[in-house]
Amino acid sequence: MPSGNPFFRIRRKYDRLPPSQQTNWWVLVGLVALLLALLLALWLYLYFKSLEKPYHELKGYRVATHASFKHFLHEGSNRREFGQLTRFLEDAGVADATAPENLLRQGSDWLDINESPFALPPRDYWNNILPTLRLIRDELIPAIGPVDVVSAFRTDHYNSKAGGSKGSKHKTFCGLDLVPRSNISRKELIEELRALQARLGPESRMGLGIYSGIRFHIDTCGFRSW
Repeated sequence: MPSGNPFFRIRRKYDRLPPSQQTNWWVLVGLVALLLALLLALWLYLYFKSLEKPYHELKGYRVATHASFKHFLHEGSNRREFGQLTRFLEDAGVADATAPENLLRQGSDWLDINESPFALPPRDYWNNILPTLRLIRDELIPAIGPVDVVSAFRTDHYNSKAGGSKGSKHKTFCGLDLVPRSNISRKELIEELRALQARLGPESRMGLGIYSGIRFHIDTCGFRSW
């Protein structure tokens, strides 16, 4: 082996070391190798973490994860405003209808239209959602069981890009798109929803929209159906 080879020079120096120093050398090599392995493991963890889906499937619809919501709260004054909305719902006695976080979901197509999955409704609209939440908690859930929110408040911009109606009640924080948690059939769901609206009558101002699958819309901003 040529004497100018770096490995040969290191090996020659190692062979000249006393046994105790050779042991220390191997300990040092082991520590360095362990440190490099930990750094590689951390890098791989962060890399694969970044590849995780920002959503989970909810009855076939893409709903942003709680981690995505926490990231949203870090933006600007969102955390403070969300705290104020939560206290408002608690004071009104409707915070148990659904988790306040769910009321910020704009829709299930935010990835397709490159929009934020969450948005905070203006304070002037907060009162609009109260009758809707009471109807869901006191009338809808007893009839069909627990439900999950797929779409709640939407900004004008989001609603336009998503192809929503210009008069959408989502824009004024009055309407919610929902899916049942149970395995209720579409036929049974439609029967229950229509019976509920008929029973409550025009006085409830219940708006009912039935979409494909088991997704449906509820609001209390005008008695109608589609």
